[in-house]
Amino acid sequence: MRLARLFSLLAAILTTATLVAPAATAEPPFRLPDYVTDNAGVLAGGQLASVQNAVDSLYRERNVRLWVVFVDSFAPKTAVGWTEETRLASDLSNQDAILAVATGQRSYAFLVPTAAAGGAKIDDLRHDKIEPALHNGDWAGAAIAAADGLAAKTSSGGGFSLLPLVIILGVIVLAVVVLLVWSRQRRRKRHEAEVAAAKRVDPTDPNALASVPLDALDELSRSIVVDVDNAVRTSSNELTLATEEFGEQQTQPFVRAVENAKATLQQAFNVRQQLDDAVPETPAQRRDLLTRVVVAAARANRELDAQNQAFHQLRDLVINAPDRLDTLTQKLVDVSARIDPAEGTLTQLHTEFAESALVSVARNAAAAKERLDFADNSISRARELVAKPVAGEQSELVDCVRGAEAALQQADSMLDAVDSAAGDIRRAVATLPAAIADTQQGINQAVAQLTQGGLSNTAELTAARDAAVAAVAAAQTNGSADPLGAFTQLTQADADLDRLLASVAEERENAERLGRSYDQALFTAQSRVRSVADYVDTRRGSVGPEARTRLNEAVRQLEAAQAKRKTNVAEAIAHANGASMLAAQAQQLANNDVQAAQRTYMNHYGGVGGSSNMGAVIGGIILGNILSGGMRGGFGGGFGGGGGWSSTTFGGSSGGSDGGGMLGGGGRF
Repeated sequence: MRLARLFSLLAAILTTATLVAPAATAEPPFRLPDYVTDNAGVLAGGQLASVQNAVDSLYRERNVRLWVVFVDSFAPKTAVGWTEETRLASDLSNQDAILAVATGQRSYAFLVPTAAAGGAKIDDLRHDKIEPALHNGDWAGAAIAAADGLAAKTSSGGGFSLLPLVIILGVIVLAVVVLLVWSRQRRRKRHEAEVAAAKRVDPTDPNALASVPLDALDELSRSIVVDVDNAVRTSSNELTLATEEFGEQQTQPFVRAVENAKATLQQAFNVRQQLDDAVPETPAQRRDLLTRVVVAAARANRELDAQNQAFHQLRDLVINAPDRLDTLTQKLVDVSARIDPAEGTLTQLHTEFAESALVSVARNAAAAKERLDFADNSISRARELVAKPVAGEQSELVDCVRGAEAALQQADSMLDAVDSAAGDIRRAVATLPAAIADTQQGINQAVAQLTQGGLSNTAELTAARDAAVAAVAAAQTNGSADPLGAFTQLTQADADLDRLLASVAEERENAERLGRSYDQALFTAQSRVRSVADYVDTRRGSVGPEARTRLNEAVRQLEAAQAKRKTNVAEAIAHANGASMLAAQAQQLANNDVQAAQRTYMNHYGGVGGSSNMGAVIGGIILGNILSGGMRGGFGGGFGGGGGWSSTTFGGSSGGSDGGGMLGGGGRF
């Protein structure tokens, strides 16, 4: 019994000791007093000095500071949250990394700004070096591994050989030589292609020459001056012989063309001389002078070409005069044989139709006789000149031949008109009712369009309608007396109406097409703006100013599109499309803000409070302090409220920027 009481007493003492034994003490975030802080008392003997040496070595090599802190527990905060708050409290910057270890809680966090990471792979360093050491209770080894990993020590090689450098230099020299040869050939081929293209450009158009490269323009000016100078010299020699043969009167147009070409070409030579002298010109001045050379020479050449065909025809006319006169004589006989039948046709027409219907052909037979008499006299005189050629009279021969040709052509045309008059008048009488009906239909369409209104050519269409009404009335009244005249007036009025109605139809079609485009653009813009506005409204606690600015501008563009619908539909469409584009940009920016806010919430609070609290904060429903630490003022596109987080990534302090973000993380070991 005594032994049993003794065991019971010992058990009670052990139980009481266990209950009252102190648990791992949680230590709140604090300002670090030194690079190595061991509040957990785990660094024994020379371990503290070893860690300090590693930290100092890292700073000497890379100017990066590593802060190491050992505590018993981070609870109730997460490892990353405790470490981040300690960073803030310690004024650490983007050149400060921190390794925080809760030895009793077996949690740690290793946070490294991007600027301090250098070439180190922070996640590999955590997983492969730091965590294994912590797992084994090697606290000093974990800190030294962190310092050495950030130092990114590398070993240098031994001797250095010049042979690879010589080979590389040789390859470079060879490549440069090949490149120079290839470049020279490429420039030559490009220049040839540019010159060929320049010769296809209209040389009399300065605007077309503006696109020709300067070197190609220079070569073009040289070649065209030579070509035109040769043409002027050849033309001058031929003109001297032609003047002796035909006289000055017949060759006057050719003389004037050659003199103008000489004067223009002289201007081109003067400019070319200015280009070739010792005074340099700027590229702009050189292009202007070259353009003037090419344009002047080309215009001189074109003036010579314009007279070239007529000049050669003049010489051929004299050479072939006997054959040509024989042909004209035969034609004179053929046309003369048509006079009597034409007079009989006219007599018959006068018995069928009113005098007003025959006004255009009544005197054609008599006029044709007059033309035939003139042609006969001209042919006779021309034969005299051919039989007895006299110097200086070749111009009269040319006049006689050309006069006979013109007279016979006119007589023939007059008699053709008499022959076709009967058929034309009868066809006009037969088709006049249909022409009246067709014109009346056009009048009705014009009235309908004018009644509908909204046309840009109302006055012109009204005038055409009135002219068509007058033509229909004249045709109905005098159509039988002058069917050709009435038909002509009707067809002209109808053609004018058709042209204007086609323009009206195109205008209506364009307006309808623009209207459809506007409706589609407006619908799209309204849908996008409305959806983005709803998105921002339901997530206003996390959407920042950029998205809101784009949305506001989209609304303004949408209002402008609606305001300009009636005055300028094209501008209204442009405003609607602009509203759609801005709304899409606002949606993307808002999405980015919401996603950043969600990440920040989870990193800062983990699962505390549940997804409902996170949704309420993002939606702007919860605006006061919630959970530990508070989030005063909401997220604001990255927790921008006072006392809250200053960035959606780890890091940031009063000592400097966040260095482009924070690497690393934490967990259990």
